[in-house]
Amino acid sequence: MAPEPQTAETSGFTCAGPVTYRAINVLPPPTTDGRRRHPFGDGPFARLVMPPLPEAPGIYLWQQDGRIVYVGQTHTTLSKRLGATGYSLITPYNTLAREPGRTNGGQQTNCHVNALANLALAAGRRLTIWYRITRADDARSEEARWMAAYGRPDWNRRYEQYLVS
Repeated sequence: MAPEPQTAETSGFTCAGPVTYRAINVLPPPTTDGRRRHPFGDGPFARLVMPPLPEAPGIYLWQQDGRIVYVGQTHTTLSKRLGATGYSLITPYNTLAREPGRTNGGQQTNCHVNALANLALAAGRRLTIWYRITRADDARSEEARWMAAYGRPDWNRRYEQYLVS
């Protein structure tokens, strides 16, 4: 596959490469202990395979068929945020809602983005990851600067907009 061309939105970013998958349309197992799921915990999800990413903090872009659909930032490493402990693999724990009196709960953003990636890949779309290394303290402001310049991508919409009443 030919590398993605640089655009205004990806200027200053490195193309890590395509997102592929080991499995798609994976449903989470039933919850235990009477726990409930958060709004994005029902899936279906994908078991994603990410391109190689650096062991450094930064900001990252998800591109679908040449269009940026998500921008994110991480204070940890890009490989960790986008890898098996982040978006790549949704565990049953990730799907659980936070509950009063507990210091636990799943990862709504991981589930949300993974489910959207699942839909894209199941439809035959091409997903690509771009990244830019930053200092951990600068990641959030770099993400905000990118959004100020290019707008909020579709997958970055506040999750309340995706809830069905």
